[in-house]
Amino acid sequence: MTYSRKADRFLKSAGMNNPCRFMTDGQVNALPIRSAPHWHSLLTGRHIGIHRPDAKICNWTARVLTKDKLYRQKCLGSAIEFGNGSIGYRDALARAFAWFDTAEVKALATTTRPVGRVSDVSICPIGDVYTVGHAMKDYCDWTRLARSAGGHYNNLVLINHHIIPNFAHVPLKQFNAHHLRDLAKQVLETPPKYGFRERQPRQPIEQLSHDELRRRKRTFNSLVTILKMAFKHAWDNAEIESERPWRCLKRIAVNHSPRTIFLDRSECQRLLKECTPALRNLVLAALYSGCRVGELGNLMVGDIGQQGFGLRIPAFKRSPARFVFLPDEGMAFFLSLCTGKGSQDYVLTSDMKKPWRKQHTQLFRRAVARSGLPRELVFHGLRHTYASDLVRQGVPLDIVAKQLGHASSITVSNTYGHFAEQFREEQVRTRFSPLSDDQIKNVEAMRPVLDQLWSSLQKDDWRAYARIDAGTLKPRQSFANPAREVAEFFAEIDGRVGRRSGWQMH
Repeated sequence: MTYSRKADRFLKSAGMNNPCRFMTDGQVNALPIRSAPHWHSLLTGRHIGIHRPDAKICNWTARVLTKDKLYRQKCLGSAIEFGNGSIGYRDALARAFAWFDTAEVKALATTTRPVGRVSDVSICPIGDVYTVGHAMKDYCDWTRLARSAGGHYNNLVLINHHIIPNFAHVPLKQFNAHHLRDLAKQVLETPPKYGFRERQPRQPIEQLSHDELRRRKRTFNSLVTILKMAFKHAWDNAEIESERPWRCLKRIAVNHSPRTIFLDRSECQRLLKECTPALRNLVLAALYSGCRVGELGNLMVGDIGQQGFGLRIPAFKRSPARFVFLPDEGMAFFLSLCTGKGSQDYVLTSDMKKPWRKQHTQLFRRAVARSGLPRELVFHGLRHTYASDLVRQGVPLDIVAKQLGHASSITVSNTYGHFAEQFREEQVRTRFSPLSDDQIKNVEAMRPVLDQLWSSLQKDDWRAYARIDAGTLKPRQSFANPAREVAEFFAEIDGRVGRRSGWQMH
């Protein structure tokens, strides 16, 4: 492939997702004169730039990051016509890639990878046969318009990581439960991919822990949902004549795993001490309201205390608008943040006085590390902390659900109900109506034994109190009805992992 063609391919793929701010002659001419070049990232450690130190010089330049963390630069040609000719962005890009591929540069440069987030499925489907790849491409073109940006991006990541590599070539009309079984095996053997981390090699299913198996089952169910939506989309568009490809797509039963990453009040105080001033306000806002970081980032002064004793939360992602009531302590906190601001000003801003978007991530990780809290704790764990505290204090689950914006209390019960074990214990012990006078006398006689047993069972780690081994929680009944081939496959895997983990399948 010539480097001109390579430049064209780059412009159609990464170039569209990561556009250069000096691609045209007009943009080049508008760049200010300065001694340092204007740079644009092509790949990590690979840049193209404009060097315009004065009114008579304006050159394209490229640079690579070396293994010893220094930069090596090369002039590519003039970017403005000063009588000796000039080249455009496309030609400069081709020359840059040609230089990147020289033996000298390869020997000294660091490894590279694409810049930016994935923006499309990793396939350009061709041919008259309508394949799974075609269906994924058409479906993602639709979700780009119909879904939130976050939901669309999550679909792309899952599709590119699990579906495209091995199933994109399969004619859609031939897709059946055998392919679904192959997908299940692939998902269980494939470690998750985080960010720009390199794809990890497959691992034997027998090495999976019970929790890893549960998480990969949930990934499989997410892929089944994506496939079913994509195949039905193809059916609606008359791309296939049979319903079989999407009729065979059924989810499997997965044990629910309750949330365990949350904080008690002393841990909250440790975290707050390690936060920057602006991050501290953001953390407190989450702990007082249980709102998502995106909801807090969009919060305006006019949303505070106008319709009730709390916050008006506009629609966010797929959640409808709601009102979150606050305790006195929380209301005072939010009102103090609004002092001196207009109704359309942001309530919470970063240390740089910018609206909170994603700047909190690294700051929060650093605060978590410095406070000695579990490294798995992310900002969303503050929402779990808020919910768990309400549940532990005896707030009815339907009220907690409304505060969080959940459609029903079922989600709250499944996700946070286990936090209330000690509260549940107290309620049962103190509120049970006596049945027998003889047993009441027996209780009084055994009071020292009962009190000693209760005291011995109390644990410092209240998260783990009365915890049941998750391996024994195989659902007795499930609405999931997977295809026979898939059900048999997962039953076999459950048995293997269960025997290795030491618990008995029922």
